[in-house]
Amino acid sequence: MKTAALWTTFASALLAGCSFSLADGGAQSAANSNPTTQRTALSSRVQKNTTGPYLYVAEEYANEVLIYPESGYYQSPVGTITSGISSPYGLYVDQSGNLYVANQNPPTVTVYAPGSTFPSATYSQDLVRPHYMVVDRYGDLFVSNAPLQDCHKATVIEYQPGSRVPYRRLHVPGYEADGIDLDQQGDLYVSYRFCRDRRVGGIAKFAPGSTQGEDLGVRDHEPQGLIVDNAGDVVVVETEKWAGVVFFRPGKRYRAFKLKLPDGDIPVELAITSDQSRLFVSSFSGYVYATNYPITSRSTWTVVEQVPNTPQGIALSNGQTF
Repeated sequence: MKTAALWTTFASALLAGCSFSLADGGAQSAANSNPTTQRTALSSRVQKNTTGPYLYVAEEYANEVLIYPESGYYQSPVGTITSGISSPYGLYVDQSGNLYVANQNPPTVTVYAPGSTFPSATYSQDLVRPHYMVVDRYGDLFVSNAPLQDCHKATVIEYQPGSRVPYRRLHVPGYEADGIDLDQQGDLYVSYRFCRDRRVGGIAKFAPGSTQGEDLGVRDHEPQGLIVDNAGDVVVVETEKWAGVVFFRPGKRYRAFKLKLPDGDIPVELAITSDQSRLFVSSFSGYVYATNYPITSRSTWTVVEQVPNTPQGIALSNGQTF
């Protein structure tokens, strides 16, 4: 009963001053086949830090997304999203406060307006195994797509505002596209896994408007979540026996350091606050950890939540957007 009351308060507070529809972006959807075409960046419709902020956690095997207060430790969820959720993986919150969920079965991306537990939009066309998402300053949605066992077929699918039809397909040089993020210049970074040795991966960088990426020469192992901070540093998750959070300086092919989780835990996805003062990571063992950012080789992790089942994606209502 306490959870329901708290979530009702959260939803009411957000919805009182906000209405959102994906159709709102229609006027912004001028074709950008030419990356120099003048486009107007979307303005934020929600002051995302006025109520909350909140931490979203995807529970893949429980088919739900849990909502926790961002601050505090070992708290009970204040809300749960189950409608439209099926084997959820990556999560993302855009500049308007909308939550995006990558579902595996069937392969869809569902969108939830601030405070809502029912999807306002569903993307499915050309999605085979959606993993992670990011929304750029113009409202374009990018989804990393990972066709299992289909070499050289990994893609990033781009949708323009108001459209469920793919606008563009970005070709990733591997069999699985994983973590995805944008830098301050609008370049798209994608971690991926090789076809020859699927334990090894790399990072491709796509200039705005490009469908062919540049291999940055970075090599990592079993990559998943990825973020690019405001300074251009790249932080990427390595899984399996190489488990850790790896830090690359801008333009560098070799890692500066790897930061391991406590007791050899395996990280999954990353999230960073909008002011880039705290970094969060989910883990296979059911924990969500946080540490101060920027990180160093001596940073330490603190457990902020323990999730009943294995968590996958995480996102922050007050997280980094573009």
